[in-house]
Amino acid sequence: MAQFQPMGVGEILDQTFKLYRKNLLRFLAIMAVVQVPITLVTLVLQTLLVAPAAPTATGRPAFSADQLIVVLCSVWLSVIGMTLARGALSKSVSESYLGNEVSVGEAYRFVLPKFGRLIWASILVGLVIMLGFVLFIVPGVIFSLWFALTAAVVVIEDRKATESMGRSRLLAKGNLGKIFLVSLVVFVMALIIGLLCSFAAGIVGRLVSAPAGSMSLTAIRTIFNLVGQIIAGPIGATAIILLYYDLRIRKEGFDLEMLAKCLGPGGVQTGAAPQ
Repeated sequence: MAQFQPMGVGEILDQTFKLYRKNLLRFLAIMAVVQVPITLVTLVLQTLLVAPAAPTATGRPAFSADQLIVVLCSVWLSVIGMTLARGALSKSVSESYLGNEVSVGEAYRFVLPKFGRLIWASILVGLVIMLGFVLFIVPGVIFSLWFALTAAVVVIEDRKATESMGRSRLLAKGNLGKIFLVSLVVFVMALIIGLLCSFAAGIVGRLVSAPAGSMSLTAIRTIFNLVGQIIAGPIGATAIILLYYDLRIRKEGFDLEMLAKCLGPGGVQTGAAPQ
């Protein structure tokens, strides 16, 4: 399906949705494999550990230690789940774009050995971007564009975290506008999907008469938020992989036919690191 040639923003988005539709069930399954168990664990933690907090002098309930534990555990589980799922999606999207097929299990088996590097890369990129936003916002935007391809490089080129950040910046150089536009469209779509899921959760909450602040309403919102993540996650992952290949074609005269020959059950073999 893919045309191995440079693409404009519109063509990247068009290919993104074509790949998404073609691999819809597999992409959704890759997201669901980790996100569903993590969501269930989070709901169980909320049910078992969060006791009603004693009201403060203002009459509002205090934020208990149990609630803090649940929040921290939920955030960490979410980071782990999204990192792993996006890594597996990167592998699946890459193979699909190159005309190959991998199952959900194969995608996860491929990315698991790289999981530590993916987490470390995610932490480093997050810290750099946060630092950039502290420095008057604009640097944060630039850093986010520079390092947008970091996870893709870790998965496809099997590089270390810091090497992948440098590689991402090299590929992004001179193409920040394209990365920004594609990322903006993906962000807006994810936002719309999230709002629709939130609206649907509110309707269901009213239909079942779930009281405000109750565990039942929390569960409903959590489940619909999960649905939104599963639907939106593959869109962003697909767009990033297509950007990655587009920039390699433009900057390196990348021979995708030769890359496809190098791609086998063991993954991608790449040449020497860029100078």
